[in-house]
Amino acid sequence: MSYINFKGTVKKINLKSAEETEITISIPASELDGQYNTLQSMLELKVIGGLDSQIVTYKVLKNARTGKPITKYTVDDGGMVSVAKPEGEQLSMDLGLPLEKVEVKADPEQIDLDIIQDFILSGLAPRFDDMQYDFLEITERLSDGDTYLKIAADVGMGVGVFVVMVDEYRKRVAPMAAKWDEWRKGQVNTVPPKKGDEPVEGQPDDQQSGNQQDSQDEINTDPSEQSESDDSGKSEDDQNPATDTDPDPVVDKDELEEYILKARPTFEDIPVDFPTLLQQRREEGKTWMQIAKSIGLTSGQITTKWTAYKKKVAKQMKNGGAA
Repeated sequence: MSYINFKGTVKKINLKSAEETEITISIPASELDGQYNTLQSMLELKVIGGLDSQIVTYKVLKNARTGKPITKYTVDDGGMVSVAKPEGEQLSMDLGLPLEKVEVKADPEQIDLDIIQDFILSGLAPRFDDMQYDFLEITERLSDGDTYLKIAADVGMGVGVFVVMVDEYRKRVAPMAAKWDEWRKGQVNTVPPKKGDEPVEGQPDDQQSGNQQDSQDEINTDPSEQSESDDSGKSEDDQNPATDTDPDPVVDKDELEEYILKARPTFEDIPVDFPTLLQQRREEGKTWMQIAKSIGLTSGQITTKWTAYKKKVAKQMKNGGAA
């Protein structure tokens, strides 16, 4: 089976007829590294796929007179977002006055999907009584390459209803994610990464994601991992210059995981026992967030290492088992 994964921009939609719609998608060349031949082999073949917008649009209720949001959010030292009193309500309570009637308008706001996903993966996103699903687990699976169709089937829901539910949850947490992102950027700017720094009280070591590792991460990370953490801010190519021109092989996700569990490959530059962790994830139902915390890593760190590990395993599989 041929499969490729990419991010692009929808450039044109052409309703050619009642039975056919033509969609033009512009894809950066870097997104097709190692996948172009696979894409070429799909020409004129029937394929199945989906488009997931990388921008989330949500509504913000604002005071029509002042233009300020009705609901405001505060973030504590640990990154926990909470709702402040709506505008005018606190003042009315303090003075013992009746609540002022405020004319409200709903303005659209936009936020990058990556910010919402980071917020959810941080474990700080709220749960809602009318949406009793594990959106942390869902987001982890989507980030790991699972499709909406597969996850919807696992939770016993039609894919259309499932996508609407996920989109609704993202919109609900979007304003909180935006406030959390401001706090996260402020932490990065005020506490620059530096070896030997003491941990900052109240600053969680899972506030960074991927390439944003600070001194708190270095201190809380096992010494055997510190050399790799130091490189986490570099690109894959910077850390592995010898493989700059090697295209990333495309391997079916299920086949790759089965190979990991059977062959249990290890690599000196990735000192994490991913075969055992993957087995725990399957047999014990643990999330990657739980696994990361159990071995002293942040969600960003384990995601970076897991991605690098899978690429090496995929190359090993393509080479017939040779590292």
